[in-house]
Amino acid sequence: MKYQGTVLGVVAMTFVVGVAVATSVPAASLATPGSFDSIEIDAVAGGVQSFDASDGAGATVARDGYAVHTPTPTPAPAAKAVVSGSSEGGYGGAQCQAGADAVAESAGFSPVYPDGNRMSDLFGPRAEGFHKGIDMLNGPGVPVHAIADGIVIASSGNGGTGGVYASIAHKVGGQAVCSMYMHFQDGSLTVGVGSIVTAGQVIGLTGRTGNATTEHTHFELFGADGVRYDPMPFLTEHGIAP
Repeated sequence: MKYQGTVLGVVAMTFVVGVAVATSVPAASLATPGSFDSIEIDAVAGGVQSFDASDGAGATVARDGYAVHTPTPTPAPAAKAVVSGSSEGGYGGAQCQAGADAVAESAGFSPVYPDGNRMSDLFGPRAEGFHKGIDMLNGPGVPVHAIADGIVIASSGNGGTGGVYASIAHKVGGQAVCSMYMHFQDGSLTVGVGSIVTAGQVIGLTGRTGNATTEHTHFELFGADGVRYDPMPFLTEHGIAP
């Protein structure tokens, strides 16, 4: 009986030691050599990354289980076609011809002021020098209209003696005809270089910016040679004389 008790005590101690080893030593450390030869962990969509150490190959990370999505940036608002800075474009003969070449034949015509206006200086000599256009008087803020379809070739929000102005190229009878409008109110210009306009479209409001003593629109016409000519015969021919 004494011997049997001794054996049972040894067995009990062996069991306790075994439990302690099992709970404190990683299972991998007890593996025999060669037991890693076919370890493979696969990832599924939305699962964990995979690791393959077959035949002693180096570790590789598979990234098929997830994707990185970059948010599409919100587009910036489109810029308004309002000119508020320094001069843009040009209003010489070359610009006039190039603009006319870029547009179709004008389909219609409109007075600068469909509801009428008063006339001031006409084209020709005057006390201050040669007047290259005609002056159409109207009240402050009265809308100014494009005389025909075309494209804006020059504009300015602070254009010196001309004040706030715009110039539009038209094609009339296959020829380049360009119209110039000066002295708009500050901040009222609604078109910029490259804007396509139609006959009768409002392009600004009557003002007195630049070299002007009262509210009016100084209006000019010129062609591919850049030379200003009397607008009245052209306006009369197309039924839009003031």
